[in-house]
Amino acid sequence: MSPSPPPRPSLRGALATVFLNRYIVLAINLATTMILSRLLTPAQTGLFSIAASVIIIAQTIRDFGVAEYLVQEKDLSAGKTRTAFGITLIFAWTLGAMVFLCRHVMADMYGSPELSNLLGVVSLSFLVVPFSSTVMALLNRDMAFGKLFRISLASNIANAVVAVGLAYLGWGAMALALGMLAMNVTTALVAGMMARSWDHLIPSVREWRAVIGFGSYMSGTNIINQVCARAPDLIIGHALGNHTLGIYNRALGVVFLFYEVVVSSVQTVAFPAFAAANRAGEDVRSPYLRAVTLISGAVVPVLGVVAIAAEPVVGFLLGDQWLPAVPLIRLIAVCMAIETLAPIIPYFLGAIGWVRVLLPLAFATRASQLLGIVIGTQFGIEWVAASLILSSAINLVITASVLRHCVQLGLGQLLRAGGKSAVVALASAILPYSAFVLRDGAHDPYLVSLILTFGSGGLSWLAAIVVLDHPLRRELIALLHELPRLLRRR
Repeated sequence: MSPSPPPRPSLRGALATVFLNRYIVLAINLATTMILSRLLTPAQTGLFSIAASVIIIAQTIRDFGVAEYLVQEKDLSAGKTRTAFGITLIFAWTLGAMVFLCRHVMADMYGSPELSNLLGVVSLSFLVVPFSSTVMALLNRDMAFGKLFRISLASNIANAVVAVGLAYLGWGAMALALGMLAMNVTTALVAGMMARSWDHLIPSVREWRAVIGFGSYMSGTNIINQVCARAPDLIIGHALGNHTLGIYNRALGVVFLFYEVVVSSVQTVAFPAFAAANRAGEDVRSPYLRAVTLISGAVVPVLGVVAIAAEPVVGFLLGDQWLPAVPLIRLIAVCMAIETLAPIIPYFLGAIGWVRVLLPLAFATRASQLLGIVIGTQFGIEWVAASLILSSAINLVITASVLRHCVQLGLGQLLRAGGKSAVVALASAILPYSAFVLRDGAHDPYLVSLILTFGSGGLSWLAAIVVLDHPLRRELIALLHELPRLLRRR
């Protein structure tokens, strides 16, 4: 008999844990990005992005919704857990072999022999990923975010040490590929040590109908989303070259650096929390609207400041060779701001059992994005970034109609949930914009400009959430009360 799961922690405590963990990992990744941006050229970064895109798409197929199945399944038996591992093993090793065997074809398609070697190295990750994915899903189900943090911390340190060390020695794009491999191997090793039991490592396919039945919908959605998320790398790399792709990816990475630290933290807690609430028969609409308010209130003001200070952000974080990314950052920031009005949709609908609508929703919302990217490459990289704004607006309307059908949440409710956040964002941008305009032409060091814009933006944001009584004010106070307890647990 496998050990019983630990008691379910409070949602606010879990969220505080995840935010604290994310900021520590963010600091590591930020330092790694700053160093690598000065050791590698845009062309080398772009070449690795193509290899990484192929692997990430293949990994999405490999997962087949198994992780989400393990989190949301009401009656999770040992047989179902072993079947999840068995299916993951079959898919991972098959896809890893396919990527390895097709590496020369991909290299010929992009006219880059080096791409073949990169794909060969990163495809080895498929050998070890199954040994961590099931454990990670079970820890997510138990909301054991402290253990998940230790896994993430170890794997990110491994990636940073290997990638930076080899880049310094002149390994180029291969340094990033070996860093990714080191990250996956470390994840598997540390996850194995964190597992409550190793019973799941006995592969089975006995309960395949239950796993495949859920996974076919969730996996189809994840595949479409990941294909569309990584398609720009493949399309831009082929149409505009590795250098332009490297610039675009760094612009996207800068925006996501500020966007994902909030959204991914909420997402990590939200899926198991929504699933647990749904299993208990609780209402999930109010918590989702609250998530919209909190995410938009935290993310949109930051995106506004990033757009204002895009040049010093790029210059300080990445170096002057990446300054062509500045106009792209401003366009992508607008796109991400729109997406905060309907965040974490696949996780929300999947957690409450509406997996059947995810596949058609993904088809509908991603079609315009891909079309815009293809058309945009005919005119230049800025048109590609601008097309993301239009597709995000279209996706918001489509998503709202699906939410109305599933849980009676419409576009009006989403806009109202984010309305006060929009006012907070506007108020937060006034001082940073004024500081940036007044200092224009002063040729301040990048760090000085960042301190002025982000410092004034942070103070404006705090004042705005207090004056406007934004729900974030109460959450911040509650999180501050949780922080000493969390630090003692560390």
